[in-house]
Amino acid sequence: MCDSYKPGLTLAYLYLIYFENDTRPEAEKGAKPRAPRAAKFDNIKEEYSFRLKEYTIKQASWSTQSSRYQNIWDWVYRTVEPAILAPYLELLVSQERLSLQNVIRALRDKFQPSENNTREQVREDYKRILHYGKIGSINPKVWINDWYQVLARAQTYRVPEVEGFLAIKDFLQAVSSKFLPTWRVQQLTLVVEANALGEPVHILEQYRKIFEALIQETVRTRNVIFATLGGYSSSPSGHYCPCKETRTERHSWAPSDCSILELAVKGKTTKTPDPLPTDKELKAIHERLTSKQYEKVRGILEKKG
Repeated sequence: MCDSYKPGLTLAYLYLIYFENDTRPEAEKGAKPRAPRAAKFDNIKEEYSFRLKEYTIKQASWSTQSSRYQNIWDWVYRTVEPAILAPYLELLVSQERLSLQNVIRALRDKFQPSENNTREQVREDYKRILHYGKIGSINPKVWINDWYQVLARAQTYRVPEVEGFLAIKDFLQAVSSKFLPTWRVQQLTLVVEANALGEPVHILEQYRKIFEALIQETVRTRNVIFATLGGYSSSPSGHYCPCKETRTERHSWAPSDCSILELAVKGKTTKTPDPLPTDKELKAIHERLTSKQYEKVRGILEKKG
C-alpha cells in the first residue's frame, strides 16, 4: 500500500495516488483516469423539460379525476339523508375502510331493490306506456321514443309482455287507437297468417321503424293520419284555424301542425307552405289568432313553444 495512505480517503483518491506514484511507463500502466466535469443546468435542461411536461400531464389527469370523485361525493351528500348516511360513515371509519366506493356499496346493499321488484316495476312501466299510447295526450314522435326506451329496459329484464305474439298485438292496439284502425287490422292479419304458417314475423323494433316512417310520411304529405295520440279529432269536418279567413273553412290537421300559422307566429317554419302567404295575409292570421275564439289554440301553441 502507498505510504501516503490516510484513513478515510476514498477508493478513487487512493487509486489516483497510486497512479501518480506508479513509475511504470504510461503505455504500460494505461491512460490516466479523468475526473468527471461539473454538471451544468444545460446538461440536464432537456431531461428537466421532459419531466416537467410529464408532471403537467399527470397533474391535469389527477385534477380531473379528483374533480369527478368530489362531484360524486357531493351528489351522495345531496341525495342521501344525513341520518341514513351517518351510520355507514361511522362504521367504515371505525373499520379504516372509508372510501367513496365502499359508501356506495353499503348504500346499495341496503336499499337496492331486488331483481324481482325491479322486474315488476319495469313491467308496470311498460303497461303504462302502452296505456298512454291509447289515451294519452302526447305527440306520437315523443311517445314512440319513450316507448322504445321502456321496451329496451323491459327486454333487459325479460318481461313477458314484450315477447311473442301478444307483445306485437298490444303494440298495434296501442298505436292504432289514435292511428288508422285498418293498419292494425292489416298488420294483425299478416302476423296471424305468418304465425300459423311458421313464417318469420316482424319484431317490435321493426314495427317501431314502420310506425316512425308512417309518422314522417304523414308530416311530409300533411295528409294527417293523426295530430297527436291524445289530440286526434274524429270530426269529419276538420279543425278551425286562424289561417282560414272564415269559421266556415277548416283543414284536416290540427292548428299546432299548421305551417302557415307557424310562419305567422314565429316568422319561420320547418315546412314551407306552397303558395307562400304574403306579409299582409300573415299579419291578418296573427290578428285572428289573438281573438277570443282561438284562446285554446294559443294555449296549445304556447306549450308547444
